[in-house]
Amino acid sequence: MTIGWNPTRLGEVVKIKHGFAFSGMAENADSSLPVVVGIGNFDYAGGFRFGSTTVKRFIGNYPPEFTLTPGDVLLAMTCQTAGGEILGIPGTVPDDGQTYLHNQRLGKVEVLDPTRIDLRFFFQLARWQPFNHHLFATASGSKILHTSPGRIEDFAVDLPPLPEQQSIAAVLGAVDDKIESNRRASEIALTLAETYFQQVAPVAATERLSGHATVVLGGTPSRKRLELWQDGTVPWIASGAANADIVMEPTELITNAALHGSAAKLMPKGATVVAITGATLGQVALLGIETSGNQSLVGVWSQDQYMTSWLHFALRASVGELMKSATGAAQQHVNKGNIADLMIPIPDAEDLRAWGETCMPLISRAIQLSEERQRLISLRDALLPALLSGRIRASDLEGQPE
Repeated sequence: MTIGWNPTRLGEVVKIKHGFAFSGMAENADSSLPVVVGIGNFDYAGGFRFGSTTVKRFIGNYPPEFTLTPGDVLLAMTCQTAGGEILGIPGTVPDDGQTYLHNQRLGKVEVLDPTRIDLRFFFQLARWQPFNHHLFATASGSKILHTSPGRIEDFAVDLPPLPEQQSIAAVLGAVDDKIESNRRASEIALTLAETYFQQVAPVAATERLSGHATVVLGGTPSRKRLELWQDGTVPWIASGAANADIVMEPTELITNAALHGSAAKLMPKGATVVAITGATLGQVALLGIETSGNQSLVGVWSQDQYMTSWLHFALRASVGELMKSATGAAQQHVNKGNIADLMIPIPDAEDLRAWGETCMPLISRAIQLSEERQRLISLRDALLPALLSGRIRASDLEGQPE
């Protein structure tokens, strides 16, 4: 324990409040309607991604106490991946003029004693690996993991004095700002490429995707065989990774024996992955790394670099059509065949080359920016435990040159 820091059960200083079971919400472009915040709106590194995730809005009456205030912190209390990676992931409600509603399966953090804990510090604490591990270890459920307000409140931590908490929040918040700026620049580059795709696509012939691409279903090596996961060197991603515009970090590492002895398949950098089940169903991500993935992901790519990139935007444009094929009640899903059978625009060779020559530099720049962003995330993730444990003091970092 660091001198001056107090062992504290979170329930002593915060209360976690359940959300409301909203029903009947749907995608709607009317920004005057309130947004019902969902698990899919979280950035799995912490924060929200309303601009690049499915936003659902609510029409009708609802209990006013479930209206959120800018600055409110919400925690994800359910996770559909076996490792529970997003349990406890925090997001802060933005101040953008829209109304946001507190949905079920999300915990709202209410500070009980503002003299003992700073809400911005709590946001950083909720990203801390020991916090996630506590929620995973105490979670209920098998295929879908759940935590609860009580389990969150039971987490014990050495709380630094309030001024130190505020300094920690300021230091990590500054890194977060740089990460977000980098993400926006990458997003703009992809948006420019997509805009050009939308200009070319209407004059292209419509053809079956499988005629122009390799389409593969991922797989998961046996969890019962620990040797397939220990000391692995091959990147492997869970379906939650499709929540990102560009995948830059593996969920886990598997061994070469696992890759060759299971349904897992290596997909090249630049390929596109589509989530086919669960909360991420229909989400499309660009691979910024070579990686394998689980059976809830389908990978798509071509031997032609320009076509590989073109297919990414074609798939993004086809999500609505793909979702018409979804089946299942408790958990909807599509399959590899549904994706392979999609009818998509395919430009002629000249138009594809012209599109690629314009857009490949934009896509490359987006990946480069994402690589830089990942380095900043690694820096933040290294600072976080050091600051929360007291090994590094925030006062030693404040005012340092960038």
